[in-house]
Amino acid sequence: MTVLSPGQILEVTAERLGFGGFSIARHEGIAVFVPFAAPGDHLRIEITEVEKKFVRARILAVLQPGPGRIEPRCRHFGECGGCQFQHVDYATQVAAKADFVRDALQRTGGFEWPEPVVVHHAEPWGYRVRTQLKLQATSGTRSDGSHGRMHKKARKAMLAAETKAAGDGGESERPKLGFHHAFSHTVVDIEQCPVLAPDLEQGLPAVRDAIEQLQKREWPYQIDGACGKGGASWAPDLPGMRKDLIEHDVGGFHYLIEPESFFQGNRHLVGELVAGAIGQERGELAFDLYAGVGLFSLPLSKRFTRVISVEDERRAATLGRVNVKTNGCDNVAYLRATTEQFLRDNKERPDLVLMDPPRLGAKPAIPMLLKLDAPRLVYVSCDPQTLARDLRQLHDGGYDIEQVEGYDMFPQTFHVEVVARLRRR
Repeated sequence: MTVLSPGQILEVTAERLGFGGFSIARHEGIAVFVPFAAPGDHLRIEITEVEKKFVRARILAVLQPGPGRIEPRCRHFGECGGCQFQHVDYATQVAAKADFVRDALQRTGGFEWPEPVVVHHAEPWGYRVRTQLKLQATSGTRSDGSHGRMHKKARKAMLAAETKAAGDGGESERPKLGFHHAFSHTVVDIEQCPVLAPDLEQGLPAVRDAIEQLQKREWPYQIDGACGKGGASWAPDLPGMRKDLIEHDVGGFHYLIEPESFFQGNRHLVGELVAGAIGQERGELAFDLYAGVGLFSLPLSKRFTRVISVEDERRAATLGRVNVKTNGCDNVAYLRATTEQFLRDNKERPDLVLMDPPRLGAKPAIPMLLKLDAPRLVYVSCDPQTLARDLRQLHDGGYDIEQVEGYDMFPQTFHVEVVARLRRR
């Protein structure tokens, strides 16, 4: 077997898309991860990194394109790290995401799962109603190697370097505003983003103009944008820009959110996700854990006599209470607490637990969920790997998986939302 090393040139054929945003090829039995390759591509590649069980590589040339390769819509694709699959036709993306879910269940969860996984999907462009823009002058690698808003000393050094490079005091330099480069925390200057809803994409020039009116020392690390019925709103406060609550109507309910709020970002598919998660569930008492601004709490209120919603982020919990009141859902109690705190102190046994935890999953809460002994669970997840890990623990604790379905809330990327329905044995 050939010993592979960085810099080595090979010819390979990409076999399938991989979770993480690359294609998988093989060379003498060794997995080769190749970003921006499409299944069926015959490629000339250069090895860039060698790991114990796989290698990473970059494309030098597409010798023969695969049947699913298409022309990317965005001119920033390949440089910007926001999208990984614009070069692959959408049917291939959806099929790959079904494989991502099934592979996670089998490899991470240890479940026998030979049957197909349904992945619900909708219009794959112009779908995002939330975004987070980065600014190169304030976003980067800190002195300790972590990434985020740079410390004052590092920012001062960067601004001094930019001023020197500009040769005019730096004040007329155009802000570099956009998203992180692929495989880097530097910022790509964005002129377009076709996955953004039109109100957000069309607002990019105005955001840049507003930043130019500020002194560099006042430039924010991140600009949060969201849009809804009344157009786009941006935070933090920028000169001449609207910062206001955003309105969304989903499944007959009216939601208010802030630009910084977490809310499902796909305007074309969010209603179907909510309907799929709620399903035909009904009963006396439901818990909505990691409830956010109440996306699932409000429809649960029409199916259950009482709903207890639990959210630990202050602004999200406040907006959740506002949404409950605005929609007249008087049978919903909104508690500000972590899920673990709530479950530790709780004395009631609900008919249903619905939870939508962050990407890291619900691992700390699972022992308490098992002790709670609710007859039915619905787990909404944005990461198939942590979902499968948690499902294994729930299954070993007495729950059977009845249904697993995917929702392509993030077309052109490798991400996929999953709804799993479980019943107590």
